[in-house]
Amino acid sequence: MLPQDLQHSDYRIRKLIGTLGLLLPFALPIASGEILSSISHYYYDTVSSLIFIIVLSAFALFLMSYKGYKIDSSTEDISDDWLTNIGGLAALVVVIIPTTCLGSGSEGIAKLCDSPLEPLLGHTNGTLNTIHLISAGIFILCMGWMSSKKFTRNPNDRHNKLYKTCGTLVFISVGLILMFNILEQFVADFPLKDYYVFIFETTAVIPFGISWLVKGNAIDNVKDFGRWMLD
Repeated sequence: MLPQDLQHSDYRIRKLIGTLGLLLPFALPIASGEILSSISHYYYDTVSSLIFIIVLSAFALFLMSYKGYKIDSSTEDISDDWLTNIGGLAALVVVIIPTTCLGSGSEGIAKLCDSPLEPLLGHTNGTLNTIHLISAGIFILCMGWMSSKKFTRNPNDRHNKLYKTCGTLVFISVGLILMFNILEQFVADFPLKDYYVFIFETTAVIPFGISWLVKGNAIDNVKDFGRWMLD
């Protein structure tokens, strides 16, 4: 792919997306005081719900604002802009249509589910839950695709191995969620049953956060700041 100039705003968006990706799986349990069965279930927690909604909405906004490089029609089937728009819209659907209120692993949320006071668009509808899960999967897979396929277009980028590794970890994490979900249907009790979705969501979100930070030149920014401090 021929070298192209990237808007300065895109570098800032990359760093913002990366920062949000790193913070999300840690900020939610800290705010809630407990680990739930999935990141999406924090939507129903009184304190962490605000963080969940703000961060996912920010993901959607930043991704849809990101333009990236123009498509190279000889080697690519989809542009950066289209891919991040798809990921951003999927993140927005994750917020608008939350996961089911059931199965969070929290007694407080379980009591909430038994009452008619489900917050905002809370529900126990299986169809809506499927839409939420598909949207979450599309969002995460788009981020994995960006890391492994889009960020590695420049053969001279010294971080290509990191981007490919991060993208691979995203894909493996999604695959493990699907595999464990199937196992759950046939095995009554297996390790990580209550928390495997949260664990593998975390192992998907952190790598794509790292790749976006690195691609946003965050490492160079830290080095520049360190040199400035020493001068």
